[in-house]
Amino acid sequence: MKKRNLLIAAVVIFAIGLLPACDLLEECGKCIFVTDDGSGNVSEGAPVPLCGETLKERQDQLPVTVGTTTTYWECN
Repeated sequence: MKKRNLLIAAVVIFAIGLLPACDLLEECGKCIFVTDDGSGNVSEGAPVPLCGETLKERQDQLPVTVGTTTTYWECN
């Protein structure tokens, strides 16, 4: 009986160690890199999945304008 309980406890501890606990608690989303050339032409990149601080950084990033071209991240 004790061996069985120890085995169950070891399996549970091992499973908890394998789970990426932060990924379960962090907010995740997808961000798209958008380019507006100032003439009404808007192009979008492929959606990029992001989580945690990386997602927050992209959401807080200000648009960058060089000449008439503006680039920014659009996240949801």
